[in-house]
Amino acid sequence: MEPISKQIKNVLDEMHSKARIMESYVIRKDGLIICSYIPGSNSQRISAMSAALMELGKRTLKNIGNDDMKLIMVSGNKMNIVISGSNSIALVCAVGSEVNIGMIFLLIKKAVPKIQSILEESYENVSVVWTQ
Repeated sequence: MEPISKQIKNVLDEMHSKARIMESYVIRKDGLIICSYIPGSNSQRISAMSAALMELGKRTLKNIGNDDMKLIMVSGNKMNIVISGSNSIALVCAVGSEVNIGMIFLLIKKAVPKIQSILEESYENVSVVWTQ
Protein backbone atom coordinates (compact mmCIF):
# COMPACT_ATOMS: atom_id res chain seq x y z
CA MET A 1 0.00 0.00 0.00
CA GLU A 2 1.25 3.49 -0.85
CA PRO A 3 2.04 5.92 1.97
CA ILE A 4 -0.80 8.30 2.86
CA SER A 5 1.14 11.36 1.69
CA LYS A 6 1.71 9.75 -1.73
CA GLN A 7 -1.99 8.89 -2.10
CA ILE A 8 -3.00 12.46 -1.23
CA LYS A 9 -0.29 13.85 -3.48
CA ASN A 10 -1.82 11.84 -6.34
CA VAL A 11 -5.16 13.60 -5.76
CA LEU A 12 -3.40 16.99 -5.75
CA ASP A 13 -1.45 16.02 -8.89
CA GLU A 14 -4.73 15.26 -10.64
CA MET A 15 -6.14 18.67 -9.66
CA HIS A 16 -3.03 20.51 -10.81
CA SER A 17 -3.09 18.69 -14.14
CA LYS A 18 -6.59 19.99 -14.87
CA ALA A 19 -6.22 23.64 -13.83
CA ARG A 20 -3.52 26.23 -13.27
CA ILE A 21 -3.32 26.02 -9.49
CA MET A 22 -0.33 27.87 -8.06
CA GLU A 23 -0.16 26.08 -4.69
CA SER A 24 -2.35 23.65 -2.78
CA TYR A 25 -2.33 22.31 0.76
CA VAL A 26 -4.25 19.69 2.65
CA ILE A 27 -4.35 20.88 6.23
CA ARG A 28 -5.64 19.71 9.59
CA LYS A 29 -8.00 21.65 11.83
CA ASP A 30 -5.05 22.99 13.84
CA GLY A 31 -3.35 24.34 10.71
CA LEU A 32 -0.66 21.70 10.29
CA ILE A 33 0.04 20.64 6.73
CA ILE A 34 -0.76 17.02 5.89
CA CYS A 35 0.41 17.30 2.29
CA SER A 36 1.23 20.10 -0.14
CA TYR A 37 1.83 20.70 -3.82
CA ILE A 38 4.33 23.39 -4.86
CA PRO A 39 4.53 24.87 -1.35
CA GLY A 40 5.60 28.48 -1.07
CA SER A 41 8.01 29.93 1.45
CA ASN A 42 5.12 30.95 3.71
CA SER A 43 3.33 27.60 3.56
CA GLN A 44 3.13 27.09 7.33
CA ARG A 45 1.75 30.59 7.83
CA ILE A 46 -0.77 30.17 4.99
CA SER A 47 -1.88 26.85 6.45
CA ALA A 48 -2.41 28.30 9.94
CA MET A 49 -4.31 31.32 8.61
CA SER A 50 -6.48 29.08 6.43
CA ALA A 51 -7.42 26.93 9.42
CA ALA A 52 -8.33 30.09 11.35
CA LEU A 53 -10.48 31.32 8.44
CA MET A 54 -12.26 27.96 8.30
CA GLU A 55 -13.05 28.11 11.99
CA LEU A 56 -14.27 31.72 11.77
CA GLY A 57 -16.44 30.88 8.78
CA LYS A 58 -17.97 27.87 10.52
CA ARG A 59 -18.73 29.85 13.67
CA THR A 60 -20.17 32.79 11.74
CA LEU A 61 -22.54 30.59 9.73
CA LYS A 62 -23.63 28.71 12.84
CA ASN A 63 -24.35 31.95 14.72
CA ILE A 64 -26.12 33.74 11.88
CA GLY A 65 -28.14 31.01 10.24
CA ASN A 66 -27.29 27.67 11.86
CA ASP A 67 -25.79 26.55 8.57
CA ASP A 68 -22.76 24.45 7.63
CA MET A 69 -19.88 25.99 5.74
CA LYS A 70 -18.92 24.66 2.32
CA LEU A 71 -16.26 27.04 1.06
CA ILE A 72 -14.32 30.24 1.75
CA MET A 73 -12.86 32.36 -1.02
CA VAL A 74 -10.46 35.24 -0.55
CA SER A 75 -10.25 37.27 -3.73
CA GLY A 76 -7.42 39.61 -4.61
CA ASN A 77 -6.37 41.58 -7.67
CA LYS A 78 -3.84 38.98 -8.80
CA MET A 79 -4.92 35.79 -7.06
CA ASN A 80 -7.68 33.94 -5.25
CA ILE A 81 -7.48 31.58 -2.31
CA VAL A 82 -10.17 28.91 -2.09
CA ILE A 83 -10.57 26.87 1.09
CA SER A 84 -12.98 23.98 1.45
CA GLY A 85 -13.12 21.22 3.97
CA SER A 86 -14.67 18.12 5.40
CA ASN A 87 -15.01 17.09 9.03
CA SER A 88 -11.30 16.75 9.65
CA ILE A 89 -9.34 18.41 6.85
CA ALA A 90 -9.37 21.40 4.54
CA LEU A 91 -8.04 21.83 1.03
CA VAL A 92 -6.45 25.22 0.32
CA CYS A 93 -5.79 26.27 -3.27
CA ALA A 94 -4.12 29.43 -4.53
CA VAL A 95 -4.97 30.34 -8.12
CA GLY A 96 -4.40 33.31 -10.38
CA SER A 97 -7.33 35.71 -10.72
CA GLU A 98 -7.64 34.83 -14.42
CA VAL A 99 -8.30 31.13 -13.73
CA ASN A 100 -11.85 29.80 -14.20
CA ILE A 101 -12.96 29.77 -10.55
CA GLY A 102 -15.92 27.50 -11.32
CA MET A 103 -13.50 24.82 -12.48
CA ILE A 104 -11.52 25.22 -9.27
CA PHE A 105 -14.70 24.86 -7.20
CA LEU A 106 -15.54 21.66 -9.07
CA LEU A 107 -12.05 20.20 -8.68
CA ILE A 108 -12.04 20.96 -4.96
CA LYS A 109 -15.53 19.50 -4.54
CA LYS A 110 -14.28 16.23 -6.06
CA ALA A 111 -10.90 16.18 -4.29
CA VAL A 112 -12.01 16.75 -0.69
CA PRO A 113 -14.04 13.50 -0.41
CA LYS A 114 -11.22 11.54 -2.05
CA ILE A 115 -8.71 12.90 0.46
CA GLN A 116 -11.09 12.30 3.35
CA SER A 117 -11.58 8.72 2.19
CA ILE A 118 -7.81 8.15 2.05
CA LEU A 119 -7.44 9.40 5.60
CA GLU A 120 -10.41 7.41 6.91
CA GLU A 121 -9.13 4.20 5.34
CA SER A 122 -5.67 4.80 6.78
CA TYR A 123 -6.87 5.69 10.25
CA GLU A 124 -9.95 3.51 10.65
CA ASN A 125 -9.49 3.29 14.39
CA VAL A 126 -8.77 6.97 14.89
CA SER A 127 -11.67 9.43 14.93
CA VAL A 128 -10.64 12.98 14.05
CA VAL A 129 -13.47 15.48 13.76
CA TRP A 130 -13.46 19.21 13.01
CA THR A 131 -15.44 20.50 15.99
CA GLN A 132 -16.28 23.88 17.38
